[in-house]
Amino acid sequence: MQQTSKQPTSSAWPQWSLQMLWRSFLDMLPAMLAPLVGVVVAFGIIILILKWQGADAQVAWDYVYEGSLATAAKRADLVAFWMPLALTSLGLVLTFTAGLWNIGVEGQIVMGAIGATWAIRLFAESKAPPLGLEMGRTGILITSFIFAAIAGALWATVAAVLKTRGGVNEIFGGVALNFIAQTFNMYLVSNGGPWQPAGSRATETARFPKIARLPAMENYRRLSPTTIYMTLAAFVVVVVIMYISRWGLQLRAQGKNEKSAFLLGVHTQRNAIAAMAVCGGMAGVAGAFRVMAPDVVKLTATPSGGIGFQAILVVLLAATSVLLVPFVSFAFAVLSKGGQRMESGFQWDFDITLDRSLVRVLQSTVVLMVVLAFGVRNRFFPPRSVQPIPDDEEEIDRT
Repeated sequence: MQQTSKQPTSSAWPQWSLQMLWRSFLDMLPAMLAPLVGVVVAFGIIILILKWQGADAQVAWDYVYEGSLATAAKRADLVAFWMPLALTSLGLVLTFTAGLWNIGVEGQIVMGAIGATWAIRLFAESKAPPLGLEMGRTGILITSFIFAAIAGALWATVAAVLKTRGGVNEIFGGVALNFIAQTFNMYLVSNGGPWQPAGSRATETARFPKIARLPAMENYRRLSPTTIYMTLAAFVVVVVIMYISRWGLQLRAQGKNEKSAFLLGVHTQRNAIAAMAVCGGMAGVAGAFRVMAPDVVKLTATPSGGIGFQAILVVLLAATSVLLVPFVSFAFAVLSKGGQRMESGFQWDFDITLDRSLVRVLQSTVVLMVVLAFGVRNRFFPPRSVQPIPDDEEEIDRT
């Protein structure tokens, strides 16, 4: 019995393959050019903003470089800031991929910092540890990270349950929980709060004992190798989740169309809660990094330092790509650390006062322009499915 095959003949394969490659290239070209165009436009707007403030763009970049990359010590400080930002951004990749706008990540960082501080006060500062347990430095650090991860995960789970069970949008729930977390933190460390040292007016706890401090590198007192190792491990875990595991596939399907994913058998509510919890746990550990850093070692009034909101911008600019997150978060860290030097440099050298929010404006401008560029690309150059070129009747093999 004869069957008809619609595959191209061997003589037609080279031409067919070249046409397929050319069509694929044409499909990818707008996607490759969109972020580039967005960044170029953003830098043009940034130059105009700086000129409007009376600042020279070249001098501004020199200050940014000087404040972040000029010396080995500056680079070490930059990495110390980069690690919690990258860790938080990696967690947000999971929630954003699942279609969840985890705006409450800032509060999850704060709760992680509180959780780590609580563990330190409970096990490192107490004269009589519970159950008479004698813990060494490693035990204290591990316990602090566990407490931080649990605190962040539970805070994120509250927002997830409000969405899945109460119908409260995660954006509104996250904003409310951010406010509650920050208010609770202020209660602990200010106005005679339970964690504020007696007689102190500073809105912070006492410095942690040495046994509860992250080990610092020999030549760079602000950088701990622990943060680097844990962030690298988190990167590997998220890569495995997103590109290898079945759960990552479910999160992508859910993010594309939640109803369709549910009809295909995906447990969307369970995945939403799990993704938020994992993200909150990673944000909580980032909060522990912030308070246990060798140059901090205390809970302050603002433990997150705005890292949560920056992480949201990082994930948006990286288009939820795990592989792009380290590079984008590094660029944001450079702008953040270098922006401090830019503000002080213009003020002292040129008597030009730049608003403290200018760095955030510049970061947001880059994200906005790239997102708009992708929107234009999707509007005028929508991606199309590459279909095989129909074969002529003469090229059809008949067997």
